[in-house]
Amino acid sequence: MKRPPARVYVPVLAALVGAGALVGTTVLGDGPHGSPGRHRSADGALTIDAAHRPSAPDLAGTGTDGRPASLADYKGKTVVVNVWASWCGPCREEAPALTRYHEKKKGQGVVVLGLNEDDSAGPARDFAREFHMSYPSVLDPGGKRFRALAKGLTTTQGLPVTFVVDPRGRIAAATSGGIDEQRLAALVAAARTDAGSS
Repeated sequence: MKRPPARVYVPVLAALVGAGALVGTTVLGDGPHGSPGRHRSADGALTIDAAHRPSAPDLAGTGTDGRPASLADYKGKTVVVNVWASWCGPCREEAPALTRYHEKKKGQGVVVLGLNEDDSAGPARDFAREFHMSYPSVLDPGGKRFRALAKGLTTTQGLPVTFVVDPRGRIAAATSGGIDEQRLAALVAAARTDAGSS
């Protein structure tokens, strides 16, 4: 099957577009153009101190299964928001790890929520079935929700991208490129640190 061309989004902060991750997304950290309380690790992951975490937008819409899905459904939980598409190679590679992580952690107050960037629902549904995704994914064919989520944190030029939202609904971490369970655990641990602070 011929892979459709990757959609290229308008950069959130055009002045900061630089060398991105493997798939072309740049995580914005601290420094002369960054914000206080933001820290970028050697692997490019961004973590944000509790006092400086921005509120996450409400990611609400129709899921790949045709049912309503929303970030607000998980109020009080730590939510791993994974932005993906069926045509994205690294998304396919990371999908089993995300499903395993969700199954292991959902009883401990940590869940995964997908945000799908396919142009139509069919390929997204096929992907979810192929990888036995047990967590919902909100359909975002125009990229509007992705841009709202990424604003000021990443440029939105490639996939996958993963964000972690703390139990108070604030964005605590972000990373681009494929992710494994070890990196997920590290980002979630950072998100749950001082999650109750204002």
